[in-house]
Amino acid sequence: MFIQKNLVSALTLGVMVLLIVSCSSKDRQTELLQMMEDLANAKACGYGPRPELPANLTRYAVGYTGDVCVPLDAEQAGVILMGGSTDVDSIFAQKVRPYIQGGNVLVLRTRGGAGYNQYLQQLTEAASVETLLVDSRDKANSDYVAWAVQSAEFIWFAGGDQSEYIRYWQDTRLQQKLHYAYHKGAIIGGTSAGNAILGEVVYNPDGVGSAVSNEVAKDFCDGNIRFSGDFLQAPMLAGSLTDTHFKQRDRMGRLMVFLAHHPGKALTGIAVSEQTALWVARDGQTEVFGAHEVYILRADEQSRFRQTECGKPVIIDDLLRYRLTPGDHYQLGTHQSSVAPLRISLDGRQNPIYQPSNPY
Repeated sequence: MFIQKNLVSALTLGVMVLLIVSCSSKDRQTELLQMMEDLANAKACGYGPRPELPANLTRYAVGYTGDVCVPLDAEQAGVILMGGSTDVDSIFAQKVRPYIQGGNVLVLRTRGGAGYNQYLQQLTEAASVETLLVDSRDKANSDYVAWAVQSAEFIWFAGGDQSEYIRYWQDTRLQQKLHYAYHKGAIIGGTSAGNAILGEVVYNPDGVGSAVSNEVAKDFCDGNIRFSGDFLQAPMLAGSLTDTHFKQRDRMGRLMVFLAHHPGKALTGIAVSEQTALWVARDGQTEVFGAHEVYILRADEQSRFRQTECGKPVIIDDLLRYRLTPGDHYQLGTHQSSVAPLRISLDGRQNPIYQPSNPY
């Protein structure tokens, strides 16, 4: 009965959001927002009222400012890995909108503005979209940020600098409440740097610069190669390392070297090209959205990390490379795929460094 009542409330709120977006009258918008306030049920969810906004925390918001408390089915949730550049409208409309049923969307970043608010509200029909600039550990540990994260139905990490995200957010209440939101069934996703923090192993250059394929292939211990531990801790992404802007910036070589730094973990590289997104369901099944490709890279019994010594060129033989486009699938748990893999190798002594010469 409680779930049915909440579902009706959520659907009603979704309709009201559409009315607010399309309504030109300020008085009517105020009236609709008050009706949404009356339907709110944050107390039923146990979150309590929204805490006071810290004076130094920048916040942008559109829509209803309370918590809608939509009932979620965690088994139907997932993680969105987006490759950067232009966002992929279709994954928000097809995966997020029907699932969150007019719930609340939270955008987290350390710098930038409100660019996602209207965009995501229209695509997801969310009751609200709130952007927070969480650029210190104090802010990440605040009551306000903790409340916003735990009460959201969809949490989106914008592009930026993943080193800042890890520095300010790792081992804080923000991360703790992110785990709470994941387990309650929230959809979590990110683009570019926001994607980079979602795998089990996080490439974290920590301000020294970005690893470039041709450079890291020449020295296994290139100074731009650094890693951090698991931030999201999502079981279906266990044993993964993500990368972005992939084909456009020729990051195949650096991902191969990244995997060679963790031979004992048997990592799976999940690399998303620009204007492309990967939906990862809770059971590990994936689906591609957007204009370009997603690449899955891993080692098997035939693969060899042949030369991985500091100061020497990297030599890697016969990694498995899967090229996924919309309509293709890959199961991260079983490594079963609808496409056949290609064997690729890397030799930092050669030019080109790849075999075959075009590994894409």
